[in-house]
Amino acid sequence: MGAVRSMSRRRLSCRQAHTPGLALLCLVWGVLVLLGCGRGEAPGSRGDWKGRTLRIGTDATYPPFESVKDGELVGFDIELGALIAEELGAKVAWTNTSFDGVFPALMAGKFDLVISAVTITPERQQRLGFSAPYYTAGQLVVAREADTAVTGIESLRGKTAGIQINTSASLVLEKFPDIEVRQYPSIDLALQDLRNGNLAGAVGDGPTLRYFLAHGFQGLRAAGGMLTEEHYGIAMRPDDPALREAVNAALQRLRDSGKFAALEERYFGEAAQKAQATPQAVPWGKVTWRLAQGLGLTLGLTVLALISGLPLGLAVALGRRVRFRPLAWLCAAYVEGLRGTPLLVQIIFIYYALPQLLGVDLAPMLAAVLALTLNSAAYVAEIFRAGIASVDAGQEEAARALGMGRAQVMRYVILPQAVRNVLPPLTNEGIALLKDSSLVSIIGMAELTRAGQELASQLAAPLAVWPLVALFYLLATLPLTRLASALEKRLHRQG
Repeated sequence: MGAVRSMSRRRLSCRQAHTPGLALLCLVWGVLVLLGCGRGEAPGSRGDWKGRTLRIGTDATYPPFESVKDGELVGFDIELGALIAEELGAKVAWTNTSFDGVFPALMAGKFDLVISAVTITPERQQRLGFSAPYYTAGQLVVAREADTAVTGIESLRGKTAGIQINTSASLVLEKFPDIEVRQYPSIDLALQDLRNGNLAGAVGDGPTLRYFLAHGFQGLRAAGGMLTEEHYGIAMRPDDPALREAVNAALQRLRDSGKFAALEERYFGEAAQKAQATPQAVPWGKVTWRLAQGLGLTLGLTVLALISGLPLGLAVALGRRVRFRPLAWLCAAYVEGLRGTPLLVQIIFIYYALPQLLGVDLAPMLAAVLALTLNSAAYVAEIFRAGIASVDAGQEEAARALGMGRAQVMRYVILPQAVRNVLPPLTNEGIALLKDSSLVSIIGMAELTRAGQELASQLAAPLAVWPLVALFYLLATLPLTRLASALEKRLHRQG
């Protein structure tokens, strides 16, 4: 009965606390909506590009074609994109996203071109438009120096090979069904697994594999020559022939002027090969600063999603208790639907599918926070529902005996006690949300995991970078873990 007796003294403070909370929530979403509305030019633009912005997508984990150095995009493809935009009289805006998301983003109108060492294949030509080829490469097998049995693709039969996901290496290995294929988010992870002895070989684009062999993957070697002759092209939507003609004309002008040859010499000439063969020390200061920036974005996404997800989750939990059955069923369906589907699928749907299905084009930041909020709210709803159920039924009966209505009982008697009970699991949800935020890298958000992936590729040093990424996550989650433990001990003493 203590909760009922103190109810009248808390009414004013509850009302006063409620208004600033709503104001803060409205302010947060207002800022995010403004960020989401600043989309620039409409997708699918045609015609003269002079003075406009050419939006280009890439996956900057593939040196020497594209990588991130000191927070800036660098590489052959990056400079080529800048030269093409210059030829068109356009400004250039790059979007750095994971390779498995770059083509859905292109088709969703997030950018106009993809310049990311994209091999022109018949399968891709069925759904994408391509420029004229601008670089010729091929697939290469890499093996351990000590494993002399691996001399090429044929010697991998009956063994396991690693490739990067969604690359043309999979087309080569399709012809060898007796080779077990393991796919990795980036090729440097496949090379590391090869060096650890878990693979017999790795297959990938020759220029990139040679870059990694020269920069940090000692103990590995190229096994045989090029398996294929492949051509890189600039990908675009197939329904924009005017843009394809403009890009092809720009490429031809670059070749005629000698600028393209100079670019090739700078990245693939003899001087470039010697520079690549020089071992590089890990710049720990720059690595730490880049990861700290990624951690800042991770924490920001987590806080925004929690601020929005807590009230939404509470509303859904209360909605499941109302007598109006359609609303209760709708809330239950929301919880089961969001908890029953992977967060990655939800992020992809909100960012890539909504523009095509409903014409709703969200900025990456807004899409990321929205997906994390909706997902977190489903789990928060179940936490609140369990907390409400944990309050003794006698509390409600006593409050109703004093003449309070159902809404008053919930607001002033049950919820204050339920909130106290659910604080530890809510803290655990915050920890899970912080780690789940790594999935937003698929839409180009350079949070902590994506920053680590970019650094590991650019430095060819995954064993140096990934332990540091784990340490940053530990530093971020440890205070929340301690808070959850302290809350549990306090509640146990009070019980």
